Amino acid sequence: MPNVITVDGPSGVGKGTISEYLSEELKWNYLNSGALYRAIAWVVRNDSIDLKDTAGLESASKDIHFSLKNKKLLIKFEGMEIGSLIYNEEIAKIASKVSSNPKVRRSIVNIQRLFKKEPGLVAEGRDMGSVIFPESELKIFLTASIETRAGRRYKQLKDREFNVSLPALIKDLSARDDRDKGREISPLVIPDGAFVIETDDLTIIEVKKIVKEKVNKTYGTNI
Repeated sequence: MPNVITVDGPSGVGKGTISEYLSEELKWNYLNSGALYRAIAWVVRNDSIDLKDTAGLESASKDIHFSLKNKKLLIKFEGMEIGSLIYNEEIAKIASKVSSNPKVRRSIVNIQRLFKKEPGLVAEGRDMGSVIFPESELKIFLTASIETRAGRRYKQLKDREFNVSLPALIKDLSARDDRDKGREISPLVIPDGAFVIETDDLTIIEVKKIVKEKVNKTYGTNI
């Protein structure tokens, strides 16, 4: 069976950067599970689906085609590739609410598990190690204070010339954390046996080094 490395943690903690790094170094497939919820959120906005319309949300999740291309996620809706359209703050806010719907979460569990293919998978999200791939030999959990995470996000958006407020970002991240930790199905938790990295005082290069050493020790690799 293919190996799976899970990378979980709250918003803004660097899961994507670390997961892409591992995927590229190991030449494994990469699943950004948050992109699945963002894709559903995009359809929700595009088709004006009410967030309280559970049947509509479930239908939206079934109308999207997810596959792998060059070991990364390819997302299509009605034949159109929408992966490049889902990464903005508006979609992120909708996705956070969509992902709190128990039926929506259940509807894509099997879709996520289908990405467990040779030569291996790096799966990023909030319940990858706890629910989707609990059998994973290496579960990484990244964490940082809300102030640190908001500060990083603030810098990212400012560098892209977005007009943002740090207090507003802290408030938004706090709301997302509450939804993630308090939802009925698959709440954000540290998976059993996870390797926890507190990143507040670490650079991304330092986090990569720690993760690389852990991966090499676990799998006998030399990335």
